[in-house]
Amino acid sequence: MRIVLLGPPGAGKGTQAQKLSKEFGLVHLSTGDLLRKAVSEDNSLGQRVKSFMNKGELVPDSIILELLESEINEKKDNFILDGFPRNLTQAEKLSKVLQQKGKNLDFVINLEIDEATVIKRLIGRMVCPKCGKIYRIDEVGPEKICQSCGAKLYQRSDDDENVIKNRFQVYLEHTRPLIDYYKDKGILYQISGKGSPEEIFKRIKKLFYGSNKKQGTN
Repeated sequence: MRIVLLGPPGAGKGTQAQKLSKEFGLVHLSTGDLLRKAVSEDNSLGQRVKSFMNKGELVPDSIILELLESEINEKKDNFILDGFPRNLTQAEKLSKVLQQKGKNLDFVINLEIDEATVIKRLIGRMVCPKCGKIYRIDEVGPEKICQSCGAKLYQRSDDDENVIKNRFQVYLEHTRPLIDYYKDKGILYQISGKGSPEEIFKRIKKLFYGSNKKQGTN
């Protein structure tokens, strides 16, 4: 099964991807994680990535594809993509990569959420650098330790209100057109991104265990 998660920053794509990965045995491919890994390696590619991420701008397609294509080739059939594609060019490239393997995407899930909710979520979150688990800042103790692996939590540098607003506008301009692209292919599912992670996950699972009504809103 091959799934793509769409939605603006803060929609909960990473959290839902992790849940889907466990539920259905899928490999979670996060371009955000791949990009942050490149930054942490601090080589020339990582420095280029960092300059875009710190300004809340999209990393160029050529860099994204360089990092991701080998992952898709390695993982083959069962994966969930979180953070890719982000524009029509990437979507078309992904389609070509899969077609070369005789494969297609099965589901494209769009998490719908407004800008005010995005800002509230992102300025109030902390992230584990080791396992990637996300916490609300008001639910962690003064030690700010990950309950899963014990690593020290941190706030991402791009979780700043001005950067978040810019990221949201970039999403509207570049990523939102993907909704029509995948709707035309008949594989788009609209899911409300409001509520707790558990509530959102229940809505998503209905696509697989429920009526499977395509292109509807849940």
